[in-house]
Amino acid sequence: MPPRRAAATKASATLKRERSSSLSDAESASPPPKAAAKRSTTKAATKATPKSKATKSKDEDEDDAPAKKKRAPAKAKWPPPGLELESHPPRAGYPVYQFPTRPSVPNGGLRPETAYELPLMVGAHTSIAGGVAGALLRANKAGANGVALFMKGARQWKAKDFEPEIVERFLENVKPKDEGGMGYGPETILVHGNYLINLGNPDKAKWENAYECFRDDIARCHQLGIKLYNWHPGSTVGQCTKEESYALVAKAINRVHKDVPEVITVIENMANAGSNILGTTFHDLASMIALVDDKSRVRVCLDTCHLFAAGYDLRTPEAYAETMQKFADEVGNHYLGGVHLNDSKEVLGGNRDLHENIGLGEIGLGGFRALMRDPLMAGIPLILETPSGPGGGGETGDLSVWTKEIALLYEIQGVPDDEWAKKSVEIAKRWRKERDTLNPPKDKKGPKKGKKKADSDEDDD
Repeated sequence: MPPRRAAATKASATLKRERSSSLSDAESASPPPKAAAKRSTTKAATKATPKSKATKSKDEDEDDAPAKKKRAPAKAKWPPPGLELESHPPRAGYPVYQFPTRPSVPNGGLRPETAYELPLMVGAHTSIAGGVAGALLRANKAGANGVALFMKGARQWKAKDFEPEIVERFLENVKPKDEGGMGYGPETILVHGNYLINLGNPDKAKWENAYECFRDDIARCHQLGIKLYNWHPGSTVGQCTKEESYALVAKAINRVHKDVPEVITVIENMANAGSNILGTTFHDLASMIALVDDKSRVRVCLDTCHLFAAGYDLRTPEAYAETMQKFADEVGNHYLGGVHLNDSKEVLGGNRDLHENIGLGEIGLGGFRALMRDPLMAGIPLILETPSGPGGGGETGDLSVWTKEIALLYEIQGVPDDEWAKKSVEIAKRWRKERDTLNPPKDKKGPKKGKKKADSDEDDD
């Protein structure tokens, strides 16, 4: 082969090898169409496949998770600890004291015809911790034949409605003993009204607010079958005359008698004579009653400490008889619907409401013996509001002071006249020692400085 032709053939072969090499490189860099399609399909399938639980986002987990059930609030144990019926002692007051005479004009009790067959209805104002029926348990544990309680917090304008279970429990417990209850009939229960209520205030907005609280309390009484509702009438707050305030109180009573059936409104006498407070005199009480339309549904509750602080003496049988005669003359025995039994740390006419245990204050055992032997006291609640010791008779409170005090009242009732002079000294000495052991007296402190309440000059009880 000639040299030129051989060179051309060699160059052609070299070019062919280079093309072949380039094509191989290109094929290795880009897969064939079929393989690329397969990879593309696999990638798409991977995108469409749902993520496993392990790879879910937080939001996806929350959306897919089943809703958690809210726990229902734990129900309070019933009966409250320490108040089981098995631990209750027998009721105090037996054997029943026999009154030598009976008044020609009976009091305003609900069942005066049977009053002399049973002990006087001495009881205490007990706590509603655990529900209103808890007050009955506490009274029963103290050996009480009467009971007082609040319908809601003492300084609470509004409260949620009673739950059906609470109402049912109360109604079961007030049944007669032979029907499985504790035997606290309607005549034995004296509800105490809310401390915030001032129906003597001439301010229209404040009066309406007070009335709604008043009406709510009384409606709750009706719901529970309670007949007697006691409250503090209020104050002029220095903005009107007492006569104008009397009319405002009567207006509230007349209105609530239309709004709520059956419940009897019981006006309490107050301590601060000569102040803006209503009810510090028998004249005040009579003036309010005179303006009430349905007088069959109005009564009076006499607080012994309030009476004494306002200047009505109770210390001796003679002084007690004179004070009660004034009540009969100015108000009327038929309006007496209850009594709050409190001795007084304040002197006669001191105008301060400072409660003391029975017989250990300025009134003394003699005054309370006169009251306990007064047949006018039969058939109405006689309620202790005395210092009860640590816990105040609450859910974990100690009821032993009231237990002793209730027994003490029945004891002094039964002491014959010819033995009283000697026994009164022995009883007083023993009782002071018992009280000081159960509820040691606190150090005396001066009154707290501070602004007076706008709507009331009165103390609580």
